[in-house]
Amino acid sequence: MRTGPMTLVVYGKGGVGKSTMCAHLAMCFAREGRKVLLLGCDPKADTSLRLLGGKRPPTIVDMVTGLKGYRFQELAVRSRPGLDILETGGPQPGQGCGGRSVATLCQYLEEHARELSGYDTLIFDVLGDLVCGGFVAPLRFGFGRDVYIVSSEETASLFAANNIVRVAAEPYLQGVSVGGIIFNLRQNDARREVLEAFAARLGVPIAAVMLRDPAILDAEEDGVTVFDHKPGKRAAGRFAALAASIAARRGAVPGAKVRPMSSEEFQSFVRENRVSRPGPVCAGKKRNRA
Repeated sequence: MRTGPMTLVVYGKGGVGKSTMCAHLAMCFAREGRKVLLLGCDPKADTSLRLLGGKRPPTIVDMVTGLKGYRFQELAVRSRPGLDILETGGPQPGQGCGGRSVATLCQYLEEHARELSGYDTLIFDVLGDLVCGGFVAPLRFGFGRDVYIVSSEETASLFAANNIVRVAAEPYLQGVSVGGIIFNLRQNDARREVLEAFAARLGVPIAAVMLRDPAILDAEEDGVTVFDHKPGKRAAGRFAALAASIAARRGAVPGAKVRPMSSEEFQSFVRENRVSRPGPVCAGKKRNRA
């Protein structure tokens, strides 16, 4: 396992807000004076949307197909001082393998160790449905030991989170630990006791509970982060607090071994806890869709 920069490998079900989380964490660390490389490991190449004003950056796939050169400077895009972005990209829908693009990225990083040494913070934004072993490449190649999972309170998202914990527990990934689950709520009336029970059942701490905030949605539609959006001050504070918590945890002794649930155990948990029900305060009322 490598030592050196603080490296976060962030997984989450598609559409759960993982890329939003990674973009804002990268902004937080860059604003603190760190040298950050944000690595988008999703075929959609959407990690950078909020940081480049919606512009499409060059990708690793562009390099493989000959549209771009091999030099690091041709592929890593400077978003703002202290924050560079490198996207894998991926094949056209229905063609090729997105996971293979992530493995190609990791091989590329190994071959550019000198350029990589110029960063003190790496953030891998990885599609977390884990339908392909290529998406585990950042861990398999040894680029990071701290896994963070972004999940909502919804059953499908919790199912993906459990699968990610299952992968992190594999013996061939020795030294990898799950730093925590970041619950990015779909509904702010979600029952916190269910989220706490889920995390406790897996033996994983809750890193943060992030509220659904219209300011974040507005900023996304404008192609920016909440740090560049005037109404986003409160949301920016929550992201900054999460970044500080993650940085403080770096180097901490891993907790007890994680305990992923089997498929049968997960279904039992869902039935027993009725995870989709709203909290008691809002039960029977129209739920907030903001």
